[in-house]
Amino acid sequence: MRTLLIKILGWLSGSTKVVFSFLLPILQDETAKLLAALLPIAMDVVLSLADSGKTGAEKRAAAVDAIKAQAIHAGIDATASAVNLAVELAVSKLNSK
Repeated sequence: MRTLLIKILGWLSGSTKVVFSFLLPILQDETAKLLAALLPIAMDVVLSLADSGKTGAEKRAAAVDAIKAQAIHAGIDATASAVNLAVELAVSKLNSK
């Protein structure tokens, strides 16, 4: 479990890394697994919406809906807060590139 969180931490950069470092001890085993399952989905969705011409709010709503749908399809029981966190982490990662 610890190695999974360290891998996620290494994947992140900048201020997101600082925030995640703060959250690292707070995250429980199940939350970490859920986030690890959602992050690749969130990255794909956020990347696909990046140049869509939609407003930020429209992109966020579309991303949340798409991630929830893909999570359900993949059998992931994703909470709204986990989906929101995955979106924020993916956006931060995309903006850092």
